Amino acid sequence: MMNFNRKFEHTVDGKQILFDVTYDPSTHHFQVLENGQEVGYLLKFDMTQRVWSTEGTVEPALPAEELALLVQKNFGHFV
Repeated sequence: MMNFNRKFEHTVDGKQILFDVTYDPSTHHFQVLENGQEVGYLLKFDMTQRVWSTEGTVEPALPAEELALLVQKNFGHFV
């Protein structure tokens, strides 16, 4: 069985942030929760325009493209 969850840390503006990321194979989106947040956000890839974006009420600590590189690196798969 595949593990669709990864946890990793990354330093943003001198602050260590823990990212808890879960891949949803039915939508191909990533649910992201950063430490200290009650609500997460989605990281999505638009296959047509080949661009990453985030969606939700929470402001991500990183721009979508930068976060996408970290997520892809931790999942070991790049698009």
